Amino acid sequence: MTEIRCSLEKEGFIAHYFPGTREKNKAIIVVGGASCDEATCVSMSGYLRRAGYNVLVLGFYLWKGLSKNLARIPVEYAERAVHWLRSTQGIEKVAMTGASTGAGYTMVCASLIPEITCVIPIVPFDYVMEGTSPQNKRLHCSVYTYKGENLPYTETPMLDKGMLNWFKMAAKAKGYGLRRFMRFGYDYMSDSLNPESRIKVENMNADVLLLAAKNDDCWPSDVAVPRMLKVFEENGYPHRVESHIYEKGSHALVDGFAEMKGLAKFCVKTMIPTEKKYPKECEEARRDSCDRIIQFIEEWT
Repeated sequence: MTEIRCSLEKEGFIAHYFPGTREKNKAIIVVGGASCDEATCVSMSGYLRRAGYNVLVLGFYLWKGLSKNLARIPVEYAERAVHWLRSTQGIEKVAMTGASTGAGYTMVCASLIPEITCVIPIVPFDYVMEGTSPQNKRLHCSVYTYKGENLPYTETPMLDKGMLNWFKMAAKAKGYGLRRFMRFGYDYMSDSLNPESRIKVENMNADVLLLAAKNDDCWPSDVAVPRMLKVFEENGYPHRVESHIYEKGSHALVDGFAEMKGLAKFCVKTMIPTEKKYPKECEEARRDSCDRIIQFIEEWT
């Protein structure tokens, strides 16, 4: 079937919808990560489309027509997409997956939209942070909103002295360096996370598959996943929960890597230390993660 384009003007969200031939009652909403443009987001959904699923690739920022700020992103984009799938495409069961910042958006949306009943966060972080501009300026608001209100967030005052200072601090910190500056920042802020900004994953109405990379170079997905597993256990979470942390995988635990071009691919290859140290293992982790996700969706009933 022909791809369908959804727009802010007509449907209230921007997306590419790819009708599939497999399990026609299911659809998977896919979102990209921070700095992922429209083409990259579509590429990241390739393994699900090749498997034959109905796939809706949803834009939540950076795409043409959307804000370039990583700030005040409405949960309503996903909420409207869920309603559209169910009311116009005959979809009965909706899953959602995303990587990195997209994993955070996925979990936030699923915690507020009970119709999302399968959730697959890839290299997730479990706190909502302060919104920023493309120049990494503080915007004194949340990354996400719902019903026009900021969701609780953790402030990032270390940005007040600029990214150059952040780089210098990371460069001097043992075990970090410039190529792990992002991980340094999140670890540095770990003791000042606003408890109210924790994503309430226990409120989700979904089966959950959590995937992460050990000693993630970009942010502490390897810390967030065990923390969320503890929350599920303590709250008697009633749905299926599975997880896997790759010993030698990287933050780029996504499909579409082969299609990635130019600066984006150069940055992954040169700026993520694990990719340089374990290229074979990172590629194996990518393939394995796609297989795990497909199997998890197959078993989702």
